[in-house]
Amino acid sequence: MQVHVEIAAPTLFWLPGLPISNTVMTAILSSLVLIVLARLMTKNMLLVPGRLQCIGELVVEQFLTIGEQTADARRARRFLPVAGTAFLFILTANWLGILPFFGEGELFLQHGEEKVNILRSANSDLNVTLAMSLIVFFLVEYIGFRSGGLAYAKEFIWPGLFIEVISHLARPVALALRLFGNILAGEILLTVMTLLVPLVVPAFFLGFEMFVGIVQALIFALLTLAFLSMSTAHEAAHHLAEEAGEDLTHH
Repeated sequence: MQVHVEIAAPTLFWLPGLPISNTVMTAILSSLVLIVLARLMTKNMLLVPGRLQCIGELVVEQFLTIGEQTADARRARRFLPVAGTAFLFILTANWLGILPFFGEGELFLQHGEEKVNILRSANSDLNVTLAMSLIVFFLVEYIGFRSGGLAYAKEFIWPGLFIEVISHLARPVALALRLFGNILAGEILLTVMTLLVPLVVPAFFLGFEMFVGIVQALIFALLTLAFLSMSTAHEAAHHLAEEAGEDLTHH
């Protein structure tokens, strides 16, 4: 018995100038699942919500409640679309990745003598997690400079230049490696346990990996929310100062 694990995601086919790997296929599938669910949940919005609408509202409310513990209510609501989308996409990709026909499953393409799996957990590919982390990184810096202006730029001026630059550059690296490492490790664990003990034991690890999928999605989303909130700290301070001035005027 031999377990073969490839860290690099193999290319299934090429679009003009763009390689499509099995992890990209899963990322596309995850996006389609979310789009269909969002459409079904919001197609007929009612004051008395139906089952699907109720589930959607519950997910949004619960994530917003958790987000308000990371940032204030105003910024949690402002950045909910970004952080919430990251959470739902990562969670969907993680849960799809533990289904039986993902990874070492029965869906494969024959490339010469090599069998290449069509589907594989998207977040077990460092390219996917790094791409998401870079999106967060550039969004954080854009919003920071847009909202804070010179006050935000001053953080990068000497003597804080080296520390701030390293701190900001380390964020996407840490986000990408944390998610990639945990999901890849879980994929390897499930593969090994399924080969060793095909029935009862893998079911336990399957449940554990579902829990890990939630935790990793939540960590990525909350860190995204935290970074976005930190980038608007100067704007928030100015907003609080204005509110305090208005209160003093009223008194």
